[in-house]
Amino acid sequence: MIEYKAYHKKSLGKKKTATVVRRKEKSRPSGGGGSAPRMSFRQSLLLAAVLASVVLVSVAGAMGYSWLGRSALFTVREIDMNPCGHVTRDEVWGILKGAPQGNIWRLSTRSIGLRLKEHPWVKDVSVRKTFPDTLVVRITERKAVAMINSDALWYVDAGGTIFKRLSAYDPKDFPIITGFDRRELASAEDVVVRQNLKRTIDLLKVAETGALGRNISEIHFDAQEGFTLVTRDNGLQLKLGTVDLKDAVRRIDAAIPKLAGLGPGSGVVDLKTEGRIFIRSGE
Repeated sequence: MIEYKAYHKKSLGKKKTATVVRRKEKSRPSGGGGSAPRMSFRQSLLLAAVLASVVLVSVAGAMGYSWLGRSALFTVREIDMNPCGHVTRDEVWGILKGAPQGNIWRLSTRSIGLRLKEHPWVKDVSVRKTFPDTLVVRITERKAVAMINSDALWYVDAGGTIFKRLSAYDPKDFPIITGFDRRELASAEDVVVRQNLKRTIDLLKVAETGALGRNISEIHFDAQEGFTLVTRDNGLQLKLGTVDLKDAVRRIDAAIPKLAGLGPGSGVVDLKTEGRIFIRSGE
């Protein structure tokens, strides 16, 4: 009897446990079949309000920008430009093509800068806007150090950049560089020619700081014979060969006092040999 009761108690306990487990399993939501929780009415209203605000702000921004682009308040009326020797304010207005009637919001400073750099005298330029109606333009101009005779007379700067063909009205009080072919200079692959031009300009600059001063009318380069300088006052041809630039200037400075008594008239002064000066009549 005791065993029978114990058996039934165990059996009843097992069934109860199994029933509870089954009920728990039934109460669990299935992994893929359950529906997503629905959004409440309050959350829907909030989302709609946010979307409406975004749309309104976008529309208002577009309308505002459109108004700014058409408003006479932002018409360009002034160019704040640094003083330049070769680029005038009127030229800048002309390059801008109607910018005085344009709107500052619609202008591209990058585009304006690129167009200004097409001017032969402009080496570098920066353009920025100052609201409501001013463009600030800062220009760095090129500086001509010589003219180069290459199919025509062109200005060349200290870096060897040939940048402007001379007109009848351009100043011509510069030394002339000769011996270079325009087609060779235009070739990007001919690095040696450009290096020789740069050396020629370097010699000119150094020589002008010495005894010759500004008394140089021409500097000629030949790949075989080297450098020849021609003086302004008496047309002396100073032949230097292919020596180092410092040696060339040192020889010139030593020879100039000795050549002062030669008087007018062209002649050839050979300075290729260290410590010797050979003078002969003009070629």
